[in-house]
Amino acid sequence: MIFRRDPCGLVCISMIYLFITYADYVVLIWLLLPTFKNSYWTLIHGAVFNVLLVFSLIAHAKAMLTDPGVVPISKTRNSREAKPKEYSSDESESDEEAIMQFGGNSSEWTLCTRCESLRPPRAHHCRVCKRCVRKMDHHCPWVNNCVGEYNQKHFLQFILYTGMSCTYGLFLLTICWVYDDAQTLYQRGPFGDNVHHSKVIHSIIFAMECALFGLFVLAVSCDQLGAIFTDETAIESVQRRGRNYLSSSRRPRSSKVAMLRQVCGTGPKIFWLIPCFTARRAPTRHIRSHHQMAHFDV
Repeated sequence: MIFRRDPCGLVCISMIYLFITYADYVVLIWLLLPTFKNSYWTLIHGAVFNVLLVFSLIAHAKAMLTDPGVVPISKTRNSREAKPKEYSSDESESDEEAIMQFGGNSSEWTLCTRCESLRPPRAHHCRVCKRCVRKMDHHCPWVNNCVGEYNQKHFLQFILYTGMSCTYGLFLLTICWVYDDAQTLYQRGPFGDNVHHSKVIHSIIFAMECALFGLFVLAVSCDQLGAIFTDETAIESVQRRGRNYLSSSRRPRSSKVAMLRQVCGTGPKIFWLIPCFTARRAPTRHIRSHHQMAHFDV
């Protein structure tokens, strides 16, 4: 388990928890209870919405705390002093052990000039984490961690349940305003001269929150699925467009299910949707060499 103390990441995750708490408050206090009162619809809609939020929080915690695939510091390199304190596990190992464990030709492995790690193909150095990460896609401040080989599944689950929560929240907002209780037009309370005015303000803020985050996770989802299906991370995509690298369309292709299985694991497909523990799979042994990409830092 890792936890970064990056100020930007800490601010972002604090904002996420604040937005989720506020969304739950608005749905329960200002939408469901005033509209459906003590009916079973309040219980049903509240339970479904909170389950989506809980799944989103669990997936976020796993994406944030799971090792994304940090390349171990080599014993043969005199670089123990450069190892960040955030990574508590002592994973130092010899060059030969690393190459045998993760497969591949030793000529395909490169030495990072920044953290002095012997890294396999498709591993890149993150300037925020100050370590090389296997199959790194990008560093995401919203999970305060890199998205790499070992935590990409949890990142996908996080954006999935965040998108579902936003969609369901807009659905609840719509039906609660269509089925609005006329009594709220004349009811007075501690939140203002008219409860209806307070409900309008909270509803507008909640609708903007759901719309903005919903569109954001939709864009990220399309980007992530495209990267998985083409077997090309965001970093490799930038490199390919900027220079004359081999086009991803010429790579050996597998089915989309097979590509998803590499990310989500070999267990039952229902576990792909549930933020539960999945045993790590060893990095793919048949990885195309990217000599030109070896020293790309982000």
